[in-house]
Amino acid sequence: MSQLLSVFGIDWKMLLVETVNFLILLGGLSYFLYKPVLKILSDRAAVIGKGVKDAEEAAIAAKEAEKKKLETISAAEREAEQIVSEAVVQGKNERAAIVKNAQDQSENLMSGARAEAEELRRRALSESDKEIARLAILATERLLKEN
Repeated sequence: MSQLLSVFGIDWKMLLVETVNFLILLGGLSYFLYKPVLKILSDRAAVIGKGVKDAEEAAIAAKEAEKKKLETISAAEREAEQIVSEAVVQGKNERAAIVKNAQDQSENLMSGARAEAEELRRRALSESDKEIARLAILATERLLKEN
């Protein structure tokens, strides 16, 4: 074997030294470069995994917030509809009360006007009766004076 190596111009001692140097270099690079790079990569993978997990949690929280927002809007719309319907009912009740009050006032005015008209008619009849009686007395006096 040593003849075969010498045919190719390879010194086995030098090959052995180069192999040992290569193994030392490999061990040093592994210790000082490969392991720290692996640690950095694993740390980055952990950070990315945490980011993905946080993003999923944020998406879930956003969906829940959207659902809660829709429920709140729905509740507010129902409450608004209820308030509007109550206001409509109250408005109708107030309108009915105002109309009834106006009708009552109208009836009171009409009955007062009727009573006043009746009183005026009665006075007019009374005065006309008095006037007729006075005129009859005057006519009778004239007739008696003439005769």
